[in-house]
Amino acid sequence: MTRNTIRIASLLGALLLAAGVQAATWQEGTTYSANTVVDYNGKTYSALVTHTAYVGAGWNPAATPTLWKEVGNSASPAPSTGPTASPSANPTTSPTAAPTSSPVPSNTPVTTPPPSTGVAAWDASKVYNGGARVSVGTAIYEAKWWTQGNVPGSDQWGPWKLISGSVATPTVTPTATPSATPTPVVSPTPTPTATPCPIVTPYPGSTWVPPTTPGSCGYWVPPTPTPVTPTPTPTATPSTTPGTDLLPKHVVVGYWHNFDNGSGVMRLKDVPAEYNIINVSFVEGDQSAAKGTAAFVLDKLFNEAEFIADIKLKQSQGVKVLVSLGGANGVIVIDSLEARERFIKTLGDIIAKYGFDGLDLDMENNLTITAQDDYRKPVTPQIVNVIAGVKAIKARFGDKFILTMAPEVNYVQGGHGFYGGTWGGYLPIIHGLRDDLNMLHVQHYNTGSIGGTDGRQYSQGTLDFQVAMTDMLLTGFNLGGDVNKPFPALRADQVGFGLPATTSAAGGGYLSIAETQKALDCLMKLQNCGTYKPLKAQPDLRGIMTWSINWDSKQAYQFAKSHSAYFKK
Repeated sequence: MTRNTIRIASLLGALLLAAGVQAATWQEGTTYSANTVVDYNGKTYSALVTHTAYVGAGWNPAATPTLWKEVGNSASPAPSTGPTASPSANPTTSPTAAPTSSPVPSNTPVTTPPPSTGVAAWDASKVYNGGARVSVGTAIYEAKWWTQGNVPGSDQWGPWKLISGSVATPTVTPTATPSATPTPVVSPTPTPTATPCPIVTPYPGSTWVPPTTPGSCGYWVPPTPTPVTPTPTPTATPSTTPGTDLLPKHVVVGYWHNFDNGSGVMRLKDVPAEYNIINVSFVEGDQSAAKGTAAFVLDKLFNEAEFIADIKLKQSQGVKVLVSLGGANGVIVIDSLEARERFIKTLGDIIAKYGFDGLDLDMENNLTITAQDDYRKPVTPQIVNVIAGVKAIKARFGDKFILTMAPEVNYVQGGHGFYGGTWGGYLPIIHGLRDDLNMLHVQHYNTGSIGGTDGRQYSQGTLDFQVAMTDMLLTGFNLGGDVNKPFPALRADQVGFGLPATTSAAGGGYLSIAETQKALDCLMKLQNCGTYKPLKAQPDLRGIMTWSINWDSKQAYQFAKSHSAYFKK
């Protein structure tokens, strides 16, 4: 942002107030262009970047200093201010300004208000691990995960959560250096009219790169993480359960086909009550539209009005109906901020239209990580944007929004043997959304043998495979076998595992009902174990998942009925 642009935004707010002109009141759901002036809670703000204030996202001017700059208040004009640390979108043509001999700010060091008693002030250069606390003025923040350089209070999706006090962010105090000779500001030649630039929301820590030629668009460069050597943690401590539990103590999850793959079709209303969660399959990327566009096309076998009515019926019976994103053939590319905005909008609108209770992430394509990815602070654009996009969608629908995941084994436990590419590719997403995650049920099928934390190899379709792979999530494991790269455990109530309902449902991995329940006995009670025996019983293990409800119908729903009865014992 140029100094003239900042001064213009400040003067605009002041002139409006001085002239008695009432600026428009900020409202959710509105798209604001850069330099738009609004009133919010008695103060006047100017937009730093073009963006959309999604309903439920909480992106009001007071809470988002990366999007808004305060320029005054409703009662009196605010003084003109120096430059801030927040980047702006494409600056508009600056008018001619009179020369001035006033000192010109040359840099903008960050200074933090005095810390609250007993809690050290936030330091931009310091590395903080999850659970660390800092102060900003009278506010106390706690780190959700590893972070460095992320300003507390600047982004509600960021690594800091407010523990006490009012929301506060470090202030920016310019250091002035006198100018020997004032330089007149020359008005540039007006820029030709061009196609409007995309509406984007900056990712925390990104750097704004302004347009280089007339009519071109600027863009945001994601932050580059500072390499650090994490401190090994032998035993990770899972976070506490966030809010009221939205699910029964134990669940049976099933996928419902929005297509016929030879297993037959059925209406949602005919799904047996033993399924606590129904994942409607699938939302996919619209390959005929711009990147990030999500699409859900109800098969011609179904009537849309009946489908929506069936969702409401199942919900009235206590069943949670989610929509699943991905599947074996579903590809959605979210490799830029523009694509992320489309993803948030289009997927959110699908969820709202049909009244789904939440989202299941079953992304099996276009999901790899680079060698530079730290699962705590990923840099791969697709990974970064999936995390931020899902958080924004959840914010739109509130605390009752349910999030589940069904990655393949190599995307999760595969990261124990090797971390890179698809191996461990889901781990940054799981970690970035762990406070929002209700259940992770990894697909224990369509895979080969995978190494456990005991150094042994375990093959799909066996009792030991279910126990060893699930226990890895309950105790944590080292990425690539490196003790300096520990992935922390999940809570037992966040974990389950997935199996095919029949031998025809998947390419391997089927396990009989009896052997499956032995695996559950071993995990939950330390009984009926095979070669692999966990160190601790996990009675709060959330449950089990199957692909699919349609395949289960071929055997009179034996999977759902048997396991539902097991959990009720």
